[in-house]
Amino acid sequence: MIDFKLDSKSNSIAFSIHPKGEEDPIDFNVDHYKLSREGEKFFIEVSGIHTNREWMNIAINNFLPKGKFPIPAEYERLIRLVM
Repeated sequence: MIDFKLDSKSNSIAFSIHPKGEEDPIDFNVDHYKLSREGEKFFIEVSGIHTNREWMNIAINNFLPKGKFPIPAEYERLIRLVM
């Protein structure tokens, strides 16, 4: 990962990665995220995911499941900082 920005006011995320073998970095933007807690487990729900690769945008829109995703327990401390 070469860049990561989390905006807790607008609940958006932007990050870039530069995979081995790729000429240019891949930029990801998440227009909106929502963090929630159910008991002792934390979840994230995201919407409006876009990249600078058209084929990835198509794959995300067609194959990424909708709904909440569990956040691993080892990241609980970080999640508490932004909630």
